[in-house]
Amino acid sequence: MQSRYILPFVALFLLAGCENTFTPKAPYEERIVVFSVLDPTAAYQVVRLESTYDADLSNPDEPLTQNVVDSARVTISTPRKSFVFHDTLIALPDGSQKRVWVNYDLVPTEGIDYTLAVDVPGFERISASTQVPSRAYVQIRNTVTGLLVIGEDETAYPPDAFQFRLWVVGEKVEGGNTTEIRKEVLWRKENTGSEDEWVYTEPSRASEIKFSIDKIVEAQEQLRAEQNVSGKYLAATSYSLDKFIYSYYKLVRGFDDPVSVRQDLPDVSNIRNGVGIFGALYPDSTRVSYSSIVTQ
Repeated sequence: MQSRYILPFVALFLLAGCENTFTPKAPYEERIVVFSVLDPTAAYQVVRLESTYDADLSNPDEPLTQNVVDSARVTISTPRKSFVFHDTLIALPDGSQKRVWVNYDLVPTEGIDYTLAVDVPGFERISASTQVPSRAYVQIRNTVTGLLVIGEDETAYPPDAFQFRLWVVGEKVEGGNTTEIRKEVLWRKENTGSEDEWVYTEPSRASEIKFSIDKIVEAQEQLRAEQNVSGKYLAATSYSLDKFIYSYYKLVRGFDDPVSVRQDLPDVSNIRNGVGIFGALYPDSTRVSYSSIVTQ
C-alpha cells in the first residue's frame, strides 16, 4: 500500500529542485459531455449534452470559452428498435431554460442492452452502452436495534449496487388540496475532520441498510417543527444501480480508503469519443404506517 506513494513524492522532490516553473494545466481540447440515466419509472427519458470549456487554474468554475451544444442527433437503441430523441427546452427552478434531448416512447426494460449514439456537427460519433438492472423489490423490516430497508439482489439481472432512502411522510391540506410533506431520515455518523455529523445514505454494494429509530423520531420532530405536520407513513425507496453509476459516484466522492489520493474533479466516463456518464437505475418504493414502527 505504501509503495503507491513513492513516485509522487519523488516527483515532487525533483520538481522542488528545478528552476523551471511547472503548471499542471494541459492544452485545452473541446469535448462533448453526455449525461443520461435510464429510469423505467420515469415519464420520459432525457439526454443532456454540454461542451467542455477552457478556464484558468486559479478560477476553474469561470469559463474562458462559451461552447453550447444546440444541434445534435441523439438515439438510444436496443437490438430490435431505435428511439430518436428530440431537443426540448425545459424550465429550471431559477426561471431559466435548458436545452435537453427527450423521448417519451422509450420505456427501459430490465435485462435489455441499450446503446446511446450522439452525432454533433464537427465531432466524431459519441457512443456508450448500458444494461438496465432488475427491480429491487424493497422491503421494510422492524428489528430491536433499528429499521432495516432491504433490496432483493437475487434477481434475473442483479444490480452492481443499491442506494436506499427513507422518509417520514405527512400530509397537509391547503386550498382544498392534499399534498405530501417529506423529511428524509439521516443514516449514520461521519467524521468530517473537525467533528462528527450525521449524513444521508449513499450508494453501496450492501443489499440492506439499517436506520436508527432515534433518527426516525428526530425526522418526525423536525417535520412537526418545520411544517406543523405529523408523519403518517415511513416511505422507503431502493435504487438498483448499474456499474457505471456506482463507479462514477465512488470516484467523484472519493475512495472508501481514507488514505487514497482523491480526485476532486476526475475525468470519469464510459462515453466513447466524449466524456460523461450513460447509466441505468431501477427504483422501487414501499411504505408502512409510522405508528407500526415507532410507538407514539
